[in-house]
Amino acid sequence: MIGLLKGIVEDVNEKEILLLTSGGVGYQIRPAGSLLARCKKGASLTAEVLTVVRENEITLYGFGDSSERRLFEKLISVSGIGPKTALQMVSIPADKFMMACENGDVSFLTQIPGLGKKTAERLIVELRGKLDLKPKGMPNIPSNEAFIEAREALENLGYDARTIHKVLSDAPEDSSAEELVKRFLSSNA
Repeated sequence: MIGLLKGIVEDVNEKEILLLTSGGVGYQIRPAGSLLARCKKGASLTAEVLTVVRENEITLYGFGDSSERRLFEKLISVSGIGPKTALQMVSIPADKFMMACENGDVSFLTQIPGLGKKTAERLIVELRGKLDLKPKGMPNIPSNEAFIEAREALENLGYDARTIHKVLSDAPEDSSAEELVKRFLSSNA
């Protein structure tokens, strides 16, 4: 199985990336949104990959990090969720998706193309309590809206997830997103 690919992006569109490795082999990868956002034609790219083998095809699905890949694997294990729908689910912010599953938010999940009410309910039943997808070695931080909003804002400013988790792990749970961002920025001044 192919698990990781490094190479130069030869071609990219919203559905596929053609990645040319140093060995001269070109791989077609169906990307999640985070990986697609990092792609530029002619640029170097490293992608976490999951190889899915079906009766008549072998498909490579690419992800920006291992937590996206693990979420994708859990999603395709749910009855009624195929790789195409799972890829769309992985392309939305993982924290928001996991919070929707934990809170039983069917209306949020049914906004995803190809996901109906019954499948969303099945997804919630099968995944509730099983989505601990934070990178290994990271401290726990609450997953409420304020923490998610603060993390996304800090990542948009260019800070890495490990540093954000480290600083915010001991913040009070009732902090607002603004307080969390200020706390992080003051600790990294």
